Amino acid sequence: MRITLTLFIVILLYSCGGNDSGNGNNQDTLSAKDSLKKQLAEDLPPSSDPAQFEWIYSTFVASAVTDAQRFNVFINKEHGLWIITSNGATPQMVNVKDIAGMKNSKGDSLVPMDRVKMVCTPKSSGWPEKNCDMPSGWSMTGCYTTEQNKLRESKIWEYAGLNDSDNKKVTELAAGITRAVVNTEMNMTFYFTEIDGTWYLTFLDLRKPCEA
Repeated sequence: MRITLTLFIVILLYSCGGNDSGNGNNQDTLSAKDSLKKQLAEDLPPSSDPAQFEWIYSTFVASAVTDAQRFNVFINKEHGLWIITSNGATPQMVNVKDIAGMKNSKGDSLVPMDRVKMVCTPKSSGWPEKNCDMPSGWSMTGCYTTEQNKLRESKIWEYAGLNDSDNKKVTELAAGITRAVVNTEMNMTFYFTEIDGTWYLTFLDLRKPCEA
């Protein structure tokens, strides 16, 4: 419970902190954020412990189904979030640092997300693969998580037409992915990276299988 409360307080501070400029209390707010982030890092078990990621993911889901401002807490300011979509068989990648205005595969606003479909406990046994013989397009359905770096293995960015600079950035960022979650109900795969002791969503794959 202590971890859960700390996580939610951090999110609330980040979502409200942008409105503090010029009121004389900004330094205090920033200090509170730093203090809570330090406490969070000390409270959480190692990143290899599945329990840590369960807390992180449940907090991310609570943010994703709410609004863009809270979602943005999980986007690293330096590296941003790479969103993967497709135009037929060709993957497309765009880097964003603000999720507001982004669309899902249906052309609707990406955030807020469907609470019913997003809330799930990822299973650590198995991983859905593309299977066009199945109605869902997946070999199995539900929520699954893995430490296996499937994005790095796929090297999908090599087919996305990125320039040399972006290709290098994506290659380096993908190499550091800590854990992935696929939600077949949402047709989304989330790739999380632990950077300087803080978890971020670094890649989001919105491609629906078998639509090429």
